[in-house]
Amino acid sequence: MSVDEPQLKRRPGKDTVGALSPDKQLHQDSSNSVGAGSRAGVSELVRNSSSYAFMAVVVLSFITRYYRIWDPAQVVFDEVHFGKFASYYLRREYYFDVHPPLAKMLIALGGWLIGYDGHFLFEKIGMDYMSNGVPYMMLRGWVALFGLALPPLVYMVMAESGYSVIASLLAALLVTFDNALVAQGRLILLDNIMIFFMLASVYSYVKFFKQRYHPFGVQWWTWLLSTGVMLGCVVSCKLVGLFTIALVGVAVIFDLRRILDIRRGNTMLEFWQHFVSRAFALIAVPVVLYLSFFAIHLAILTRTGPGDAYHTSQFQMQLIDSPLAKSSFDVHYGDQIAIRHRETGVFVDSNPGRYPLRYEDQRVSSQGQQVTGAKDKTDNSFWIIKPMVDQEAFAQFVARRQAGEEISKDELNKWVVHHTDLVQLQHAATGSNMRTHDVASPMTSTNMEFTTLALNDTAHAADTVWKLEIDGAKSNSTLLKTSSSFIRLVNNKHGVAMWTHPKKLPEWGHGHQEINGKKDPTAKSTLWAITEIRGRQITAEEVEEMAKKQSGMSFLEKFVELQGLMIKHNNALTTVHPFQSTPLSWPFLTRGISFWTDAAQRKQIYLLGNPIGWWVSNLALLAFFAGLVMLEAYGMRDIDLVGSIVRRHILRSGGFIAFAWFIHYFPFFMMGRSLFLHHYLPASIFAYMMVAACFQFIFVHPYQLFTLRSWSSRARALLPSYSTGLVFAVLVAIQVATFVFFAPISYGTSTLTAEQVNSRRWLPGYDLHFQK
Repeated sequence: MSVDEPQLKRRPGKDTVGALSPDKQLHQDSSNSVGAGSRAGVSELVRNSSSYAFMAVVVLSFITRYYRIWDPAQVVFDEVHFGKFASYYLRREYYFDVHPPLAKMLIALGGWLIGYDGHFLFEKIGMDYMSNGVPYMMLRGWVALFGLALPPLVYMVMAESGYSVIASLLAALLVTFDNALVAQGRLILLDNIMIFFMLASVYSYVKFFKQRYHPFGVQWWTWLLSTGVMLGCVVSCKLVGLFTIALVGVAVIFDLRRILDIRRGNTMLEFWQHFVSRAFALIAVPVVLYLSFFAIHLAILTRTGPGDAYHTSQFQMQLIDSPLAKSSFDVHYGDQIAIRHRETGVFVDSNPGRYPLRYEDQRVSSQGQQVTGAKDKTDNSFWIIKPMVDQEAFAQFVARRQAGEEISKDELNKWVVHHTDLVQLQHAATGSNMRTHDVASPMTSTNMEFTTLALNDTAHAADTVWKLEIDGAKSNSTLLKTSSSFIRLVNNKHGVAMWTHPKKLPEWGHGHQEINGKKDPTAKSTLWAITEIRGRQITAEEVEEMAKKQSGMSFLEKFVELQGLMIKHNNALTTVHPFQSTPLSWPFLTRGISFWTDAAQRKQIYLLGNPIGWWVSNLALLAFFAGLVMLEAYGMRDIDLVGSIVRRHILRSGGFIAFAWFIHYFPFFMMGRSLFLHHYLPASIFAYMMVAACFQFIFVHPYQLFTLRSWSSRARALLPSYSTGLVFAVLVAIQVATFVFFAPISYGTSTLTAEQVNSRRWLPGYDLHFQK
């Protein structure tokens, strides 16, 4: 296997260090640098400064993340969700969530390691941990390990990218003392776990890229596969991990373009070897990992749980102790059935009460018998299902059943309800048939009113005929079953489907939901289930028979169904939340999120980034993009402002960081779901890294003398000048001071007076509690 000619790759103007870094060549002019000089003249303190800086970052990160991690001893913000999900894993009860499972399984792993049994379900914010015997400190401490790792990882990424000790340390300290990252990183939440894998992906790719002159060697494969594994992990925590995959994907495209360049001397065979290797490691490996984590997720959650109702009946029937498996009967004509809405859970109810003559908007009703959605099942919730064919034989069949005659299984099977049957539904309590007609419904004037029709009213009998459609049925031979079949009732004459919505009727409607005829019969919200046949009890023989008949689902079938539900429900998260915000506001930190309050002690946790740090990051991003324009403009005039090596590092490393910020931020502008400040946290990491990159580009000269070959390598010099050290000290001091000032609302450990609270309302959008 041929290798690129080193003379070509190391020609002047091409870098030789690796990913995102300047040349290894030492700069000879070091006379003006603090700590610079010959190898013999450099002190051990300077030579080991990278190791000392890294250790300092680890210690400071530990302190900020674990400081009073036991406080508050109550459920905080989304611990109500992710703590609960961890408990479900430990109880092996199925739940549904819009996020992939890895981060939640890692939280559950921490609970399992300490012997937690999942008895607590984190039902609401403010619930006490101590009185419920929850090992919350250990759970928080486990998650905080991932938050603790973020600043060291930032240091490692910057150092491996060819930045100096001082610039790498600056980036790490900015992340260490960010209030939002600290607040998120010490609670039972997902974001810091995802960000950990995001940074690990970037670090692995940087290490891989630095091996590009030694392709297909052990380290080359190690870091390429490591990148793929980390990418698989980040997208398995949250789907926004796809942004990190896009980041690495774009970098790989540029790398492959370089390899394809004929001036590199590579053959087409070598190009395809590189292409296939990357495709395997960076596409196949993440896909396999993503599938594997879902396989583990489904292998653990084998018992029925709160997530059942989101899924098809076939999926639910796979779960141990599923209610469907215990109550799934064939429905026969003549049965009295209770019909329940899949989404809102109300039963189709009717009573002798009538619709008022006029509604509040002065529209006139039919004054017919009300058909409404009732939360509780009563005698008014049962309907007799009747066929539209063989009515004489049906009447005889019903009479024999009511007389208690024994009826053979074969004869019973003749009267099982099937997909697409035309039926009537007779209200068991009042004896009238369910009807819809061309009268506007009470609350939804575009939909048809639901009422009932007396049996002797033959003139309008066509309004009472319904086509029963079973969701997912593959043929007309599909049988209707209780609980496990989801159905639509579509009026045969008018083509509208029975539908309801959560809004309650006025007082005359007894607090029930409106039921009406929806003109889009295919909508998912038109699905109902038959939950009960009055008087029907299952026998042990029937349970055994149903278990034998139950068709299994392959993992891929379950996976596809679950993915569809995750995407659907994630896109449906559009409900207005009091603390949601827009992507445009995030970099400017115009508002935060209230995580937790204690009114008695006037304490609160309010998610807010470090305002000074975020605003300085914005300036750094702006300065970088302005610098690119300036470099391009002067370059067009053949004027080199910074030298070829610095220019290349700005374009390659600075460009990578800027694109990382962009790709983790701008896609949120295209999302229609509710968004929150914490969605900006991954991008904020790269914004902090841009501050350090700009610091390096502006203040660190001679450039090559201060670059690090790796985070663990020995430094050749530490500070270019005392003024550079002063700028570094001022930036860090301001970041730390701002962090300390906002720490009481980041940790929630201090009682604040109204004056102290208001002193932290730097912007009107900081809607802190206890301002008075």
